[in-house]
Amino acid sequence: MKKSMSGWLVAIVALAALSNDRRLNSQEKGAEAEKPVPVVTDEQPMSFWMEKKLEYSKKILEALTSGRYEDIESSAEQMRLLGKIEGFVRRRSPSYTSHLQSFDLASRELTRQSRSKNIEGATLAFHQLTSSCVACHQSLREVTLTPEAKPTAPK
Repeated sequence: MKKSMSGWLVAIVALAALSNDRRLNSQEKGAEAEKPVPVVTDEQPMSFWMEKKLEYSKKILEALTSGRYEDIESSAEQMRLLGKIEGFVRRRSPSYTSHLQSFDLASRELTRQSRSKNIEGATLAFHQLTSSCVACHQSLREVTLTPEAKPTAPK
């Protein structure tokens, strides 16, 4: 019962997080943005969050090259929100929690620098953000995500 409740909670929170992005996309793209919202399943429990983060990171890079600070800020905030939601679900992994803290700090700094209209600072914060993503994914690849799995030392 507890597992199904948390599944519903995750789905509801994810839908709420994506609704703001969906509204913005529909203004930009009209009917094209009316794609169905991905559903969390056993086969793909979190991949849609990673896809959304990748989408936002692409928007940030595009906005950085164009100097569109509001778009940088908006996408950084959306990424941070998705990270918070995902962190709630994956909170059992100390390694992931550590990476999530780095991700959160970098996304907050990216927001701060975009509000200050500091392109160099925003670019550096974006680099830190992407570095945190790469490090997290590397650690996830190195460890099998089962309850009994323990990280092993590199050979």
